[in-house]
Amino acid sequence: MEGSMNRFLFACVSMLLMSTFFGCATMSKTDCENADWRAIGYNEGGRGIHYSNVARHSESCGKYQITPNESAYRQGWEEGIRRYCSSDTGYRIGVSGNPFPNICPADVEANFLAGWHQGVRRYCTPDNALQQGLHGSTYQGVCPADSADAFQDYYQLGSDVRRSRAAHEYAEKQLAKVEQALAVEKDEQQRHQLLHDLERLKYDEERSEANLIGLEACMDTDSYDTGFSDALAGKPGRALEIAGLCRNYNIQTDTFGYREGWTHGIERFCSYESGLYVGQHNQPYQGVCSGYGHEQFWRGYEQGRHAFKSDRYEAHSRPEARPRSETRPRTEARPRYEEHPRYEERPKQERHH
Repeated sequence: MEGSMNRFLFACVSMLLMSTFFGCATMSKTDCENADWRAIGYNEGGRGIHYSNVARHSESCGKYQITPNESAYRQGWEEGIRRYCSSDTGYRIGVSGNPFPNICPADVEANFLAGWHQGVRRYCTPDNALQQGLHGSTYQGVCPADSADAFQDYYQLGSDVRRSRAAHEYAEKQLAKVEQALAVEKDEQQRHQLLHDLERLKYDEERSEANLIGLEACMDTDSYDTGFSDALAGKPGRALEIAGLCRNYNIQTDTFGYREGWTHGIERFCSYESGLYVGQHNQPYQGVCSGYGHEQFWRGYEQGRHAFKSDRYEAHSRPEARPRSETRPRTEARPRYEEHPRYEERPKQERHH
């Protein structure tokens, strides 16, 4: 008896190693002649493959006038499917965002279904929806009614950010190609055409960048940081613009936190050093400074522009962002949603025995 069981277990392990072959490919004559149909059924049941798959084996082996032992296959499959239909397996399927596979026998389905529901709850969080959209994963409509709308909103945001990043990267590459061609082109007519293309591509690149930055701001739970970063880049405040864009995804932004961050950042930007850097690098100034800050920035900007035009200047690195500790204490932004960690495995205390 023990020897028979060992042979069966060995056959099961062997079939597990060959599972991809038997699950998806046609069996050869040698495979059909040497098949342990109980082991094949056990392996396929243990992987959640439907019993009807035996018909594929019948078709493959029928070409060689070999008939599978369906009784042995059924016996192995019944044992395997009960191993498969556990609470843990259901959880892994649910947390991966896969639909419920209606395959389990009635006497073991309840635990499997409970595990699946628990996994789906872990899957259907806004943070995970965002990541799924960013990575281009397919959403299979598994979320329950109380979380489906929020999941789809964040999933759509992630998808739009992914597409916007690709569009911006493409625009940057096209712009770089034209700039490289312009640097070596000598023909005046060709240079004129390249300059025309350059202006158009700059416009496309700026539009794609603005769209991307707006979408990424909807992903950022810290509106203060978004405002602070915009100000350090010399960009006008856009709290209302971001709020309007994020409403498309039913996301509420912290406009007060953004304005607070922008105010602190613009104090850092409006300096002689920033003006010098912007002028030397021929970057546009968008009139964001006022008062004494404007005077200091403009003095540096004019000097930088003069150096750029004369092409005689030393490179100045852009001023570093002031550390957060140097800014005034700020009001903490309220998170848009409760953070949920990603779960690869269900915690032990949640497992069903």
